[in-house]
Amino acid sequence: MLSLRNVYKKFGSNVVLNNVSLDVNQGDVVAILGPSGSGKTTLLRCAGYLTKADSGTLVMDDKEYDMRRISSKDLREYRKKVGFVFQNFNLYGNKTALGNVTLGLTVAQKMPKDEAEKIGRELLETVGLADRMDYYPSKLSGGQQQRVAIARALATNPEVVFFDEPTSALDPELTGEVLNVIKQLADEGRTMIVVTHEMEFARKVATRVVFMENAEIVEQNTAKEFFENPREERTKEFIYKSLTWASTEDKAKEEQAD
Repeated sequence: MLSLRNVYKKFGSNVVLNNVSLDVNQGDVVAILGPSGSGKTTLLRCAGYLTKADSGTLVMDDKEYDMRRISSKDLREYRKKVGFVFQNFNLYGNKTALGNVTLGLTVAQKMPKDEAEKIGRELLETVGLADRMDYYPSKLSGGQQQRVAIARALATNPEVVFFDEPTSALDPELTGEVLNVIKQLADEGRTMIVVTHEMEFARKVATRVVFMENAEIVEQNTAKEFFENPREERTKEFIYKSLTWASTEDKAKEEQAD
């Protein structure tokens, strides 16, 4: 469905993607893990044409795109097929939750307002915000704002949705709200690529896990095999440290609650 081939990107002399290749099949939930600076977010941004790669090829539905240069027509065509959820919501403060979800439909796609609002209301209900449709972002919690952003990304019915660390700006309670929505989408068969540091989410929800470090993919496998039988020593070390840290954090929260 979506293939990235030999994606290369550097900022100055710093190589952040070193000929990375990745295949995503329909219905996949691909979790991309790795330490800070490994290239995870840059890979996602290049795949969404939000950052221009220095070289590489993207194939979507059997059509090939150059990742270094793309025509305006091809970019419009490709952007209709993908949705993007950012770390920091990126909502319009002067638009209600419903207005944020419908804006792309009414402006970019010239959809009649009543038709767009019907779609927007259905999506906000899907993400649990039926009672917050007329609220402005300033009156919504961080978790609610991110759920609005997810509804907005789904409004055009994209074939693939990219999530760039969607819970990184949220506290643990609100993180759960957002991850539950993403799990719901996974259960519906949505194709998603999720850059995340949430190990339990990757283990329980992802169909495939990709581990990146030093601008390259170190290992990728099914979620079950990745966590239960990692092949690379660096992967084993990363999993052990991450899960140990998560366990320590959970224990600390329990002690605080007591």
